[in-house]
Amino acid sequence: MTIPHFTHPDRSEFYPLIREALRNAAGKWPLEINLNSKGGYAGSINVRITKATEQEFETDREFTDSTRFPARIRAACTALRDEGCFGSFTISHTDGDLTISLA
Repeated sequence: MTIPHFTHPDRSEFYPLIREALRNAAGKWPLEINLNSKGGYAGSINVRITKATEQEFETDREFTDSTRFPARIRAACTALRDEGCFGSFTISHTDGDLTISLA
């Protein structure tokens, strides 16, 4: 399934935190980020980020309504694209802690 990247990432509370963590990580995986936010979707999703001009990313999960895709994971996918990190990743979230790993 394909999910659209954020069109306005500046409106996301998670995007700036994730993008900053990616900048500081210097390509070290896995990347663990505390989003200072409780709740939200708990689980792990595999995604594929292709190139900077793409407006969508691929996921291994099916959602009947793509607008219900977890915002924290969507923010991570958009930040990965914007930082030039392309390929397959596993993104996990549990109670405010986000982990991005190479798949």
